[in-house]
Amino acid sequence: MMAREITRQTVPTTTASLWQDDLNRMFRQFFGDADAPLAGAFSPALDVKETDDAFTLHVELPGMKPEDVEVSLEDNVLTVSGERSFYDESDAEGFRRIERRFGKFHRAVRLPDRVSPDKVDASYKDGILTVTVPKAEEAKPRKITVAKAA
Repeated sequence: MMAREITRQTVPTTTASLWQDDLNRMFRQFFGDADAPLAGAFSPALDVKETDDAFTLHVELPGMKPEDVEVSLEDNVLTVSGERSFYDESDAEGFRRIERRFGKFHRAVRLPDRVSPDKVDASYKDGILTVTVPKAEEAKPRKITVAKAA
């Protein structure tokens, strides 16, 4: 079975502001000062995988602590947000180039109507946040046996 490419069209977000975050990031990368910390909103990479039983999201958040990340599900919109802090002032001295992103982030993904919000699971390991949202029983595919006609 060939994997289907997931794009912004197949994984809709909740607001146009997420598109604006991406545009702002691109402008900052192109026009920004390469020697200054890249502060402000950033948009961590996010993958969405669908199986027969659940939706699984993987979000790249290297260098963050689990307590600095918030995950919520409301009206079938899964939101991951938080803030990555810049170095302490004492640690910031001596940098000649800083390319890592710092600041607040917010990612939101609209999920289909039939999920089990009370069974959402989130874990964080090696800089990757994994959020699993199980599908409701009625949304799972089921095999239907065809009876032989009499």
